[in-house]
Amino acid sequence: MKSRHLIFIFLISVLFACNKDLLSKLPLDSPSDESFFSTQEELDLAINGAYTTLWWESGNMPYYLYLDATTDIAWSRGDYANVQTVQSGQFTTSASIFSSTWEHWYNGISMCNNILENMYRAEDVVEADYYNQIRGQALFLRSFCYFYLIELYGGVPWVTTMLSLDSSDLPRTAKEEIVQHLYDDLDTATLYLPSSWSGSDEGRATKGAALTLKARLALDESDYETAAASAKAVIDLGIYSIYSSYEDLFHYAGESASEIILPLPYLTGVKTNNIPQIEGPRNAPGYSILVPTQMLVDMYECTDGKPIDESSLYDPLNPFENRDPRLDQSIIRPGVWFNNYLFMTHPDSTKTYYANGTDTTRVENLEVTNAYATFTGYLWLKYLDESDLPDNVTTSEKSVILMRYAEVLLTYAEAKIELDEIDAGVIDAINEVRTRASVNMPSVSISMSQDELRDVVRYERTVELANEGFRLFDIRRWEYAEHIMPGNVYGRRKEAYWYDAITPDISQYGEPVYSNGDEIFNIISTNTFDASKNYLWPIPQEEMDVNENMEQNPGY
Repeated sequence: MKSRHLIFIFLISVLFACNKDLLSKLPLDSPSDESFFSTQEELDLAINGAYTTLWWESGNMPYYLYLDATTDIAWSRGDYANVQTVQSGQFTTSASIFSSTWEHWYNGISMCNNILENMYRAEDVVEADYYNQIRGQALFLRSFCYFYLIELYGGVPWVTTMLSLDSSDLPRTAKEEIVQHLYDDLDTATLYLPSSWSGSDEGRATKGAALTLKARLALDESDYETAAASAKAVIDLGIYSIYSSYEDLFHYAGESASEIILPLPYLTGVKTNNIPQIEGPRNAPGYSILVPTQMLVDMYECTDGKPIDESSLYDPLNPFENRDPRLDQSIIRPGVWFNNYLFMTHPDSTKTYYANGTDTTRVENLEVTNAYATFTGYLWLKYLDESDLPDNVTTSEKSVILMRYAEVLLTYAEAKIELDEIDAGVIDAINEVRTRASVNMPSVSISMSQDELRDVVRYERTVELANEGFRLFDIRRWEYAEHIMPGNVYGRRKEAYWYDAITPDISQYGEPVYSNGDEIFNIISTNTFDASKNYLWPIPQEEMDVNENMEQNPGY
């Protein structure tokens, strides 16, 4: 079932199983002893330890998936991982997610710094290519850590050496300065990293991963020339391609797909996740905590490429027909079968159907009778593989994709569109994503205007990359957040409106707007957004308390 990355994740298993031993050898806040980093074995141990930083989690749930629930397209019940607090805009600087995220990424930076500062001890006893590959991986991983820090918090302390406790009160470095440092580091990583790894090294950072990270960083900084050039360099490698099935790409069937640039692997006995529990239906048995919103469901276009308020194919009485196929390949919605159950959410549907082979029986419908069934009436299908149910809801081996080729193509297209350098390459990049075999949405053409193509790319990033953690950075870059975040979050329809033919208007920001939404839907939470400060997270209060040189972001 899992054909790639198994040996690599086994190699880092000692870092998860024996973390205290690791930290004693790789200190995070003081220089290492004089002998460590002197052999290839020790460099292997050190770099594998640095890779553990990629497992950014809350509990055993990858936090990358939670990130979309800080935006308009997903919602998290019970404030798991603090994401509902962040989404609401009604938080203090002491919210734990701010300090835990800060600490997580700086721990990773410290491990990388320890390698880069001390690996010279092994330079004369290991092969030059191996030595450079260790350096390239450490630079990539440190850049990955800094990417999340600066995109979430803005300028942060730029640290490239091991610090003693009495020299750790560093001021913030301007974000723009850090970005230039990261460009340089990623250029070096690209030079040293191979295009691919084989055997026990599959799953490590590659040349393509370093270029993708540079393109992602540049796009978020609106440095479109660098973004386009870096994305084009990935394309020109000629080793990645769009996988035929969008749905399977995020299930076990797609784990060897050539679309994947950087995976986050899991393996029983080493490191597993609880995605099925957090995303799954109550009969899985799951908790239905992280769910897509009605807003996202309404954003999916019809198969003619038009939004639902413009398409003649849209029928509000049959709202899931004639829709972008990625809706049904991403989201479990009423009327579909999943895990042998007919998924139904109408308040009267206290019973549903269960299929056992050729037999179908009526059973209790926990998606209605359980008080904690999905509050929005939808579930994520993306990353929820039926083979994990029911035995592996807390021990899934399903890997998460940190980087993939579709992101690169959309980055290239967006950057070139913003530069107003629209050519056949831009059109091909967009169409390669839209015409995936299982999707086959209408192609775009060179005759379309810059504004029209911009809207297409922003639509594609919304639905193609949903539940992958990109939305927060996208709506910041596009300056959409202040327009789409404030207001009530809609849950299931109220029974009185369940069968009403209602079509929302789709705004210039791609957001569905209901004239009487507060009457139609149950309100499950309410968000605010202060554009003067909420485009960045606050510096954690814990950091402010201990670092007299730290300055808080404006407004906090």
